Amino acid sequence: MVLAVGAALLVHLPVVQARNGPSPADQAEARRELHRAAAIMETATARARSATTAFLDASQRLPGAQVRVASAQGRVAASQVRAAAAERRSARAAHALRIAQQRFDAAQAAVEEARDDLGTYVRSTYEGRSYMVLSALGAVGGPDELLDRLNYTTRLVGGQQRAVDLVERRRQDVAEQRANVAEQKRQADVARTQARRALAAARAEQSAAHAAQAEMVGLVAQRRNAVRVAGQEQRASEARYAEAQAESYRIGQALRATARRERGGPTRTRSHRPRMSRPGQLWMPVSGWKSSDFGWRYDPYYHRSQLHAGTDFAAPAGAAIRAAGSGVVARAGWNGGYGNYTCIYHGDLSNGAGLSTCYAHQSKILVWTGQRVSRGEVIGRVGTTGASTGNHLHFEVRLDGNPVNPLGYL
Repeated sequence: MVLAVGAALLVHLPVVQARNGPSPADQAEARRELHRAAAIMETATARARSATTAFLDASQRLPGAQVRVASAQGRVAASQVRAAAAERRSARAAHALRIAQQRFDAAQAAVEEARDDLGTYVRSTYEGRSYMVLSALGAVGGPDELLDRLNYTTRLVGGQQRAVDLVERRRQDVAEQRANVAEQKRQADVARTQARRALAAARAEQSAAHAAQAEMVGLVAQRRNAVRVAGQEQRASEARYAEAQAESYRIGQALRATARRERGGPTRTRSHRPRMSRPGQLWMPVSGWKSSDFGWRYDPYYHRSQLHAGTDFAAPAGAAIRAAGSGVVARAGWNGGYGNYTCIYHGDLSNGAGLSTCYAHQSKILVWTGQRVSRGEVIGRVGTTGASTGNHLHFEVRLDGNPVNPLGYL
């Protein structure tokens, strides 16, 4: 009964390699699985029910946790690669900046040297130029010597111009190297920023991976503990199931007694007995969705089958519960795992079987035993009393007190 959705089959779930989380269909199936488990463990002990719920919760969340671990590990690896690449770019940019700075310093030194040379040249030529020209013109030598002296003077003046040109070229080189340094510095700053961000992202991804891993480890431990607790509660849960079976038999006896009273005993003719005209005459008792079917369930953990004696309809807390048909309230009150429980006898079918409906886990009962109710009349409110794991209506149809599938009579 406990871990009825297949604990023995789920204990060794494989690691999920899916790239995405559970699909909407998977999530819907997980909800249905939880409701099926809730229906079959209604007679278990509270501790066993909690263990089953914990097991199912962990089993349903574990694949997603495994996916998150794998995804986080992949992101960690990718971010570490990006961080390493960014660090290399930063190192290259820093190296290029150092080279650019060295070139700038050399160009700046060359400018200073050229400027010093030019200053010396200018002073020497300025101080000696007039004398040299006059000396050349006043020379006592011949025309050839005069021509040589004039050429020498011209070379002095040309050398000064070349020195000026050199200073200008060195200044242009400095300007270019300054622009190169500025660009290399910008690129180095960008590379350092990218490296810091990539490293921070890698650390964040690493933290996320650790958290995902811790979640997965916790879920595995939760499932293991749930199995252990369920094993401890097996004997007590089996005793509760036996008691529930006995109580179901007593309910059947009470409904058969009500039917006899309503028929007026053996002296009342069959034609005067309360009668249901056809099976499908019952109305839906609540506005909700079917969460668990009527029928026998096999529990792979305790290796036995048990009957889920009704159909469960999930509905909000406090939603109206309406009589599925007109009749007399056969019982209304607390009934163990059923919680607040009401049964209504509706009359006989054409084959003479007495038809009754029962409503379990109500938050509030609005009728009393012996009261006559009409089809559609509000008789209670949806709740989660008794052995219940959530707000829903456990709805039973009984023929001569014995539970049958309600869906064939709605």
